[in-house]
Amino acid sequence: MTDAALQLTVLGLYLLVLVGIGAYTFGRSGRDPVSYFLASRGLGTLVLVFTLLATLMSAFTFLGVPADAYTHGLGIFLGVGVTDAFLSALFLAFGYRLWRAGKRFDFVTPSEFFSHRFQSPFLGLLYALCALGFTAPYISIQIIGGGRALEVLTGGAVAYLPAAVIMALIITLYVLVGGMRAVAWTDTLQGLIMLAGMGLAFVLIALNAPGETAALEPWLRLPGPTGRWSARGLVGYQLLIFMAVPLFPQIFQRFFAAKNADVFKKMMVVWPPLVLALFFPAALIGVWGRAVFPALEQADQVMPLMLSTFLPPVAAAVVLTAAIAALMSTADSQLLTSSALVTRDLYARLLRRDLTPDREAYVGRVTVVVLAVASFAIAVNPPGVIVEIATWSFQGSAMFFPLLVAGLYWPRCTTAGAVAGTVVSVGLTLGWLTGLLPLAWTFGWIPVVPAVVLGGAVLVAVSLLTQPNLKRSAAYAELWGGR
Repeated sequence: MTDAALQLTVLGLYLLVLVGIGAYTFGRSGRDPVSYFLASRGLGTLVLVFTLLATLMSAFTFLGVPADAYTHGLGIFLGVGVTDAFLSALFLAFGYRLWRAGKRFDFVTPSEFFSHRFQSPFLGLLYALCALGFTAPYISIQIIGGGRALEVLTGGAVAYLPAAVIMALIITLYVLVGGMRAVAWTDTLQGLIMLAGMGLAFVLIALNAPGETAALEPWLRLPGPTGRWSARGLVGYQLLIFMAVPLFPQIFQRFFAAKNADVFKKMMVVWPPLVLALFFPAALIGVWGRAVFPALEQADQVMPLMLSTFLPPVAAAVVLTAAIAALMSTADSQLLTSSALVTRDLYARLLRRDLTPDREAYVGRVTVVVLAVASFAIAVNPPGVIVEIATWSFQGSAMFFPLLVAGLYWPRCTTAGAVAGTVVSVGLTLGWLTGLLPLAWTFGWIPVVPAVVLGGAVLVAVSLLTQPNLKRSAAYAELWGGR
């Protein structure tokens, strides 16, 4: 059996397992939206930790992080990896309160929380539209990553486009049939495979890669060979991750799916070492790749090339499966959550359609297909490398950070303040990302950072000048024990 055939066989068996899980959960996921989108709010510690881990650790981790380290140095580990490791504190601070609110008011989507908390359908609609607009490019990252990895590791036996088609079809299939229950179970499996695969790759490459590192010194220290990881660049990315991740719709929705409050406390201990075990090897392999392949035109290929060069075929097949697991676990979650946003926040509310549970589940599944096709269309002609697309997409979530903090921790925030501050934050971010506003006005920061600062200031100022809804604020304060 050729190396390409072996790798395809291992991957094919794995994909069949995923489809089997989707089929197994089909009769158990239920037809009502809480069952389909939230697994009946019954995810325990192990499953929730791994579905969050697998959802966050996407093609960005397996392919984007090595590519960025290859080009800009090890700084991405400090800028993104370390920040991700300590997100568990934020999950406890935000996730617990959102879980309580979700159970009390029967929320399924993030938009429903914003609409209810501030009595503003406009805020819920704005979040839903922005989340959808910025999620499709991020789903495309997963398809791009899978296509490139499969193409390189099979030596071109499977071209990029057919590989991308395979990725899109398999992900769409098991999301369609199984909903959140299938996604959570497959994420648990994929999270374990990711950890094992990254560990195996790191050990084997470390044992076989060239030992001379003197030429790599600029890549091993800050600010890196290109200067990206200056103090401002480092802090900018840390703030971006800190603000964006809790507001990713696929992460936000998982807070509603927790079984109990203890899940968030246990996550504080389990989460950091798991994240560091994935990020540090990925970044260092990218730096080592600089010595082996000093002139790659596509930096996203460095991880697949390192695998095919230094790992025996069986090991490369296992790690390829881990990389595919990483990207599929993110794409499936994004598709599922996006379908909930379209179904509940756009179709039902905007069009004022009363949906039966069966009809809602049907519309959700149709949305999954439409979003998968749109994301594949972007992947056919990728607009940039994975990290660049991810940085752009992350900002679409981060611009709602002041709204989330105020909604959870500031009872004095008013509807007028929430709307005004969010419009400023969203407007400035979109203006800078689209080029309608001069980037010079960001003073060298990632655009969403100054946008959030100004939007947060407006939110506070307008709230202090207007009257809050005391009844609604009191209801939430009581829900959270007056804290």
